[in-house]
Amino acid sequence: MKITDLRYHQPAGLLRILTDCDLEGWCFGVGVDTSHEIDAAFRDILIGADPLDRERLWHEGMRLDRYNYLAHGVRGLVDVALWDLCGKAADLPVYRLIGGYRDRLPCYMSGHHHDTVEAYVEQALRAQTQGFAGYKDHCHLGVDGMSRVARACRDAVGADFHLMHDAVAQYILIDALRVGRVLDEAKYYWFEEPLKDCDTMGLRQLCDALDLPIAATEYLPGTIHATAQVLAQGAADIVRASVPWRGGITDMLKIARLAESFDVACEITSVGTSFGFVHAHVIGALRNCTFFEGWKPGSLGGEPYVKNPIHIIDGHIDVPQGPGLGLELDWATIEGGAA
Repeated sequence: MKITDLRYHQPAGLLRILTDCDLEGWCFGVGVDTSHEIDAAFRDILIGADPLDRERLWHEGMRLDRYNYLAHGVRGLVDVALWDLCGKAADLPVYRLIGGYRDRLPCYMSGHHHDTVEAYVEQALRAQTQGFAGYKDHCHLGVDGMSRVARACRDAVGADFHLMHDAVAQYILIDALRVGRVLDEAKYYWFEEPLKDCDTMGLRQLCDALDLPIAATEYLPGTIHATAQVLAQGAADIVRASVPWRGGITDMLKIARLAESFDVACEITSVGTSFGFVHAHVIGALRNCTFFEGWKPGSLGGEPYVKNPIHIIDGHIDVPQGPGLGLELDWATIEGGAA
């Protein structure tokens, strides 16, 4: 099997990697500018290549990423389409091609920033009522405001519901310590991105000072190599990975296996590209990932292009079982746009 062409469909944002047989690989999330970058950087190394040589092509992508200053995450979209293609060639879902671990995933609700403590409490209670395994805030109310949010949410949901705080790197070390002590008291499940990912000294101090796990590396440049340095320095209790922020499926698997060797969890960030299909398959193949990150019950999106969108039902999603990523596409709608 050889790759014969790359095609793009807009406004669907679909990348297709075509071959000399009936199989092709797909990835959504490829806008017009990104498609131009992929074509300029990757066409020459992909045309004529065997898509089963994913590892070689991944290393080529890493080289091109560095030499061509590609936009963040571009090479990961190519990697996703290659995995979809290889799953179809093996007639297996991607998560089983990797090495299946589970086919049903618990979700936590990832909330937005609010201006009042009451709004956070309301959303945490809603997540609990809707069957989610936990609730993660993105509170930007400062140290005192977040401290009130943490105590109020814990009082509202009780002791057995998971709570997480994602600071999106807003704190300096002394403030992160102050917030972290309150989160410890409130039995939070993790404290995410308390400092900038590059502040490995500060992150290590937090890991040493606090009982709850510190989650980092979500937006860390350098993919597996930078994550290795964070782990070696004891600067994270949980590492983060995703597509497209940290690269492709291959990146996520390398990061997760690296973390596993340190007995550290790798929690996959966000719904991800291709409307949750990519992250569902990766998490379905990992033992050291606890949750799928969702937003609300119901469809994860993709309509009208995707005929079988993933749904969060009773706080869980099922890993798609079709070959590759398991996407079923409405070609009439996709081809109705400008190709």
